[in-house]
Amino acid sequence: MTHTGSGGDVASLQQALSAHTTIKDWAQGAELVALLGAAHRAGWLDRLRDGATAADLAGGRDAAVVADALAVLASAGVAESGDDDVFRLTPAFGALLAGGTGIELPATLDAIELAKEQIAAAVDGSAGGLTGAQALTIARNAGVRATPGSRELYGMVFEAVPAYRDALAAGGPLLDLGSGVGGALLTSLALYPRLRAVGVELVPEVAAELRDRAREAGLGDRVEIREADATGLRDEAEFAAAFWAQPFFPDSSRDAVLAVIFRALRPGGLLLLQELVPQQETTTRTLLDRLFDTRRGITYGRSAEDLAVEATGAGFADAEIAMSPLGRLVLARRP
Repeated sequence: MTHTGSGGDVASLQQALSAHTTIKDWAQGAELVALLGAAHRAGWLDRLRDGATAADLAGGRDAAVVADALAVLASAGVAESGDDDVFRLTPAFGALLAGGTGIELPATLDAIELAKEQIAAAVDGSAGGLTGAQALTIARNAGVRATPGSRELYGMVFEAVPAYRDALAAGGPLLDLGSGVGGALLTSLALYPRLRAVGVELVPEVAAELRDRAREAGLGDRVEIREADATGLRDEAEFAAAFWAQPFFPDSSRDAVLAVIFRALRPGGLLLLQELVPQQETTTRTLLDRLFDTRRGITYGRSAEDLAVEATGAGFADAEIAMSPLGRLVLARRP
């Protein structure tokens, strides 16, 4: 073979091959998610909870192909196998498939698909708002259920803010803004039997699921769920504590929401905020998450320090930062 091109042609070829390899590396994660989703839809994951061989799962398929698919899942930490060629889900993926905690595989897969759509839409210039169904996808992916495990976790979280814990234990009442499907709200109610609360959720589809979850958990008689825009609330000095799911609110609403909370709290009432994204070095993952939020008019990853300054600017006093098992919290008080 005779080479007749210039050195520049070779350099361009090498650069193109490098980019080609980079994209192939990116594709690995997408292919794994596709395989996991297909295995779930085919019922493989359910069978792998109790253990199954490639022959058990083949069902008329090429057993060698099924064996290779299982090998991929095992390599990725989804399954594990022993000397008997029986594959079983790893404990982590078994827990995810069971879904009893509220951290559920279908919600995880749906959220990945939504993120792909939203990230791609950043290029075509389409509006960044979400449909009700899309908002429900995000809420399900972000929420837990009021289980013994979540109660134990939130109990440890509230130990980091004892004044807030004591307000809930004394019965509140609690104002929960941006309740989603009720992970924090319903777990708090389950943790403190005297607590009464009002949960505010804008999206009808999400509010409907919140009501269902409250009823299923036997907590519906202690929580009032309002399907409403948080900026329109008119409660005055009604609540002892408030939790604001601030990472999900657009920048344009924040001042109004803080004013609503300030008015709704009694003098001495407490506002709790969570730093959802730990402060860290910028990565491709954090940049993608920022793009997802920016399209919806949300500033991504506000720090605990930013939240403390924001609360103070809205009239709250004594803002303090506490470390918890769910990251840093900000607690502030209405004077």
